[in-house]
Amino acid sequence: MTKRKPESRSMPGRDPQNWQWLLDYFPHLGMAVMTFAVALARGVHEGSPMKKALLGAVVCTLLAIALYPVFLWLAESRAWPQEVAIAPCVFLGFLGTEWIRNKADDLYDVLIGRRRK
Repeated sequence: MTKRKPESRSMPGRDPQNWQWLLDYFPHLGMAVMTFAVALARGVHEGSPMKKALLGAVVCTLLAIALYPVFLWLAESRAWPQEVAIAPCVFLGFLGTEWIRNKADDLYDVLIGRRRK
């Protein structure tokens, strides 16, 4: 009896680059996770209820996701590494939603508040 060699079968529909999309978005995912963790830890450390800390962490993360391409563009235009763009996003999580709310109120007063008077 002769032994049969195992056939090398290619799996139809299986792409060897299947996980490449995850690696392409890894900096975005890493930035979002770090921002969420820092904002959540800050909220819990301040003594906020867990519901408020989670909501603040989600708000900071969504803002950081929206601003990440801007920080990435700034880093690339100055020939800095891409990792430099993650730091301001995580810092937004450290500042928290109260700081963001105060700055948004100030911006509203400058842009719209003066015109209403």
